[in-house]
Amino acid sequence: MIVINENKMNKKNINIKHNILEKFICRIYEKHNVPKQYASIISKGLVRADVRGIWSHGVVRVPIYCKRIEKKVANPRPKIKFKNIAKNIVHINGDNSLGFVTSTLAMKKCVQIAKKNGVAIAGIYNSNHFGMAANYLEIATKNNCIAWMFTSSSPALPPHGAMAAHFGTAPFAFGAPTANKKKPFILDMACSAVARGKLKFAAKSGKKIPFGLALDKFGKPTNDGAKAFEGIMLPFGGMKGAGISWMMDIIAGIFTGGLHSGNVKNQFGNDFSGHANVGHFIICLKADLFQNKKSFLKKMEYGIKKVKKLKKAKNFSEILHPGEPEYRAEQKNLKNGILLPYEIANDLRTLSVKLNIKCPF
Repeated sequence: MIVINENKMNKKNINIKHNILEKFICRIYEKHNVPKQYASIISKGLVRADVRGIWSHGVVRVPIYCKRIEKKVANPRPKIKFKNIAKNIVHINGDNSLGFVTSTLAMKKCVQIAKKNGVAIAGIYNSNHFGMAANYLEIATKNNCIAWMFTSSSPALPPHGAMAAHFGTAPFAFGAPTANKKKPFILDMACSAVARGKLKFAAKSGKKIPFGLALDKFGKPTNDGAKAFEGIMLPFGGMKGAGISWMMDIIAGIFTGGLHSGNVKNQFGNDFSGHANVGHFIICLKADLFQNKKSFLKKMEYGIKKVKKLKKAKNFSEILHPGEPEYRAEQKNLKNGILLPYEIANDLRTLSVKLNIKCPF
């Protein structure tokens, strides 16, 4: 595993309780003409990422999301439309909403359909970046459902054999309930060797990154965060990761009606030339579709315990299932507060001054 150390302390870092940060972020979006109901969804989703230790998808994204609203390339007050294709299939026009809103409503709709019909499928288009996919998977797992979620994204990865960014990082995620409702199995990953948000942070803070994550814009290996963010990200697993990113472009882009084939707008830089038209795709199943709930959860528990009893690899004291490290980070950060790096806190302070909002730090 390649890790960029985002937790390196300095005296200017800020510690803040999650509920205080949520209210502050919610107020920022309300000031951007986002209805309170939607502002609450967005702020909870962003702060939840920080709480779970996924800081690359947390409040670091607030300024750029707000700027996209200001530039009128994201819609703060969308009229989201649901079109029933069949009794268990829905096609959703996000009306250029921030992806948090569309995806939350879409997953809730899928859970409702799956609980009635066993299976639900949703294709979403005309959306934007949806942040941390675990936010939506947990809506499913808390309702005894299994879910997959895919999304398209702006060019970042080269197809195998190419030297130009074309496909997105192609995030995909899977969630299943376990015997512990608060600790579901959550696999949330992208096809890139590292999250784009981590490169953005490295670029902003002037930090170095390990070689092997990205190339500069001239196609040369780099450990410079800024050059990497402006350059070409690399897929994990070489041609395998590149192939999966192409598959995701088909599923979440072409199939849903969103933009695809390198045409999704970059939502993390200075491209305000038009709507991103991001596509998302959801599959949701009742966990007890083929057996009763008790039997399913018992087998999940057996599977997890059996893995944990396996012989540990060198330097491993225990084996964790996907979603478990984030669960532990959540328990710690809910108790002790979220640590905001100075660079992120300073951006939020600047935004609060601009909007005439009291900053809590």
